[in-house]
Amino acid sequence: MKRLTPGLFFFAMGILATALPAAESATEAVLRAEAVRLTAMMAGDGAALGRVLSDEVIFVHSDGRHEAKQDYIRNMTAGDTAYAGVKTADLQARQIAADVVVLTGAQEMRKKLGPAWSEIKLRFISVWRNEAGAWRMIAWQSMRPAGTSVVPPK
Repeated sequence: MKRLTPGLFFFAMGILATALPAAESATEAVLRAEAVRLTAMMAGDGAALGRVLSDEVIFVHSDGRHEAKQDYIRNMTAGDTAYAGVKTADLQARQIAADVVVLTGAQEMRKKLGPAWSEIKLRFISVWRNEAGAWRMIAWQSMRPAGTSVVPPK
């Protein structure tokens, strides 16, 4: 068996390193999944939301309501709730464990609840977990920044 010389070995490794794509980091994968979630949310795409949300997700809205996965998807696809023009800012991703990433940031969007559209601004935190190789959101909580928090009467 012929042995590679050190120079040939490092040359071969250099070719392999440039030929193989770099592994996606956990935070990059979560940011990509978050983009998929936002696109699905604005499109009212229940199937895509189902793939990106954990079966155990708890979704806490800025008005204090909370929903499980089935309720959230049903409400997003029923037609009386819609989102448009979602813009995210101040987005930070932190990997806090091998299989957990936390996102924080701010969002501005148009939201339709019933027949009326409104402009909303939120701060949020979301928790993502690697479930058998797929990053899924397991928790979401949002709030309206100080000075703009109004909980509508029931």
